[in-house]
Parts: sequence; structure tokens; C-alpha cells
Amino acid sequence: MEELYQRKKVLILFFIALFIRIAFVLTLKNRFYFDDEFEYYRIVQNFLSCNGFMAGEGMKGFRPPLYPLFLSIFYLLRFNLFGIRIVQCIISAITVVFVYLTGKKLFSERTGLWSGIIASVYPFFIFYNGFLLTETLFIFLTVIAIYSFLTLSERTTTSIRAGISLGMAGLCRPTMQLYLPVSLIHIACRKEKWKLKIKKMSLILLFFVLTLSPWVIRNYRVFGKFIPGTTMGGRVFWEGNNPYSDGGPCRYFPEEIEKMPEVERDSAYYKKTVEIIRENPYRFLWLLQNKFKRFWNVVPNASEFTKPLYRAISVMSFGVMLPFFVLGFILTLQYKQALYIHSLIVLFTIFHIFFLASIRYRVPLEPFYIIFAVYGLFWLYNRVSDIIK
Repeated sequence: MEELYQRKKVLILFFIALFIRIAFVLTLKNRFYFDDEFEYYRIVQNFLSCNGFMAGEGMKGFRPPLYPLFLSIFYLLRFNLFGIRIVQCIISAITVVFVYLTGKKLFSERTGLWSGIIASVYPFFIFYNGFLLTETLFIFLTVIAIYSFLTLSERTTTSIRAGISLGMAGLCRPTMQLYLPVSLIHIACRKEKWKLKIKKMSLILLFFVLTLSPWVIRNYRVFGKFIPGTTMGGRVFWEGNNPYSDGGPCRYFPEEIEKMPEVERDSAYYKKTVEIIRENPYRFLWLLQNKFKRFWNVVPNASEFTKPLYRAISVMSFGVMLPFFVLGFILTLQYKQALYIHSLIVLFTIFHIFFLASIRYRVPLEPFYIIFAVYGLFWLYNRVSDIIK
């Protein structure tokens, strides 16, 4: 009976989330809205035309492969832009279900259910379904990966699933590849027999490597170098730390570096950025704190989203939950399982304050932001209720 009741809740959450997302997608025009969409579309067209997996010359390993491959499947099946948007709506609705399951697994049924309800109507999750951007797929894969780690058991299949899901998330955005050593440390610290822990870590590592290996092999054949991520890291590092940057998108790229071959260009940007930091370390420190502000900003940073409506939506969704998230983050430090999420939040924050910071890069953390905020809210509610009584 209880299992039937849970299935009903899952279905209700899924269809509510799906309906809201499709309603938003129906308001969009049949065109691309962002530069990145055009770039992903060029990769798909080149790939399907057998011209190589690239956005253009000098951009053969510039973008991670999973999202363009995802798009290629549906373009090959004759899906149009609207059809792909609907597919993303379905993926996002499934993510809502896993937000519920993650909150329930970590804390309680009530925390999970309300986290799922909030995620189903959360504006940032709804927004990205309408665009050919990595966010919807990456959020899904990140939630699946964390849920897989939370549900690790003695069964071999759970470790395999964790390794594959983490690897796929890393192929969608290389930032997630940095989470591998963090997750292995968490497992090593579990109160289990070392034989079982070594088995889990070995399987996760093996299937993570196997998942990444086609991309790594392809890059070695194209560039002759080991590249598990992309060739845009140096450019992003420069963009967030060059003399004209405030820590966000900055379209200043020296022509002499841009003309270099792809791999050399990537290295040159890293080298030049380090030189800039050494020349003016105080400005770099200012950039670190400013990127922290940008990453956790309550209102959008981008100029095209500074209208009162956008700011109000952000404040009334992300902003309202912020104090409860901080409370939940602190309170849940006592739960070892929750540390999988704490470390992910810290990892992404540190990475982006060193590289490039934007609200867009924070969105994959927000399923867990919601869970912690709900936990903090209920904790506070229970304490106030006890005082009143």
C-alpha cells in the first residue's frame, strides 16, 4: 500500500513538472536565443554530415561531447527544435522525481516531497528547457550521480551505476570530473570493511574511466595529447581573470593567441593568465570575492536579465530560500551521507571563483540547494513550534 502511494506521488510530481515546462516552451519562438545554441547546432551539423565533431576549425575539442551527441540522436530521428525542447522537458520532469527521492533518502519523506514540489515549479529549472544548452541534461546527470552515491550498497550494480553516471556528467561538463577523487574519499571514510570499500571504489573508478575513454581516445587521435575534458579551459580561465574582466563573461581575447593551433592556444591562455595574476595579485583577490558574489547572487548578473520581472522572479525563488539553505547547510554537516552534497557545492564554488562565475554555472547545484533549504525550513518550524507549545 505504501509503495502504491509513493508511485502516485512520483507520477503526480512528474506530470505537474512536465505540464509547467511544456507550457513555458509553448511561449518560445522557433529560433535560437543564445550564442552557445548556435555553436552546439554547428557541432551537430558537422557531426551528422561526417565533417567531424567540431564547431569549426580550431574548435575540434572545444566543447564537451555528450550534449551535442544527445542532440545528434534526436536530429537524426528528425526531431525539430520544438521536439527537442519537449524531450528536455521530460528529462527535467524526471529530475524532479529524483530530487524528491534524494531528499527522502537523505532526510525524510516530508523533506523529499516538498523539495520535489518546489523543484517542479522552480523558475530556473523551467527556463533552461527551452534552449539548446547543457543545463537540463547536466542537472539531470548530476542529480542521478549524487543519488547513485547515496544509494551505494553491497550490490555491484550500484557502484557501476555511480561510475557511469559520474562519467556521463563529466562528459556533459568536465567540472564534474573533478568530483571523482572527492567521491572516492567519501567512500574510503565510510564505516565499512575495507574489502567492500575497495571493491566499490574500484568499480566506480573503472566504469568512470570506461565512460570517458571514447572521448579521451578520440582527443588523443585528433591532438596527440591526453585531454579528458576540452580545449576551452584556458580560454575560460583567461575570460574570468584578464585585466578587463569582472569575473563574468568578458569578450576580450588577444588576437595573437586566438590564431594559435587549438591545444597550443589553450596552454597559452593558461600561461598568460597566470602571468596577469602574478603582476597584480590584489586584483586577483578582488576577482575571487567578486566571482563568489556573482556565483551566489540573488539576482541575475547578465545585463539582458536585469528587468524588474527577472529580478523579482529570482528573489522570490532563489532569494527567499537562501537563509534556509545556509541554515540547512550548517545543520546537515552532522550527516555523513549529506557530505556528498556539501563537498559538491564547495567544489563547484571554488572552481568557478577561480575560473568564470555566473548564475548559470550554479544552477546544477540548485536541486541540492532546495533540499537543504527545505530541511532548514522544517528544522526552524519545529523549533518555533516547540517554543510556542
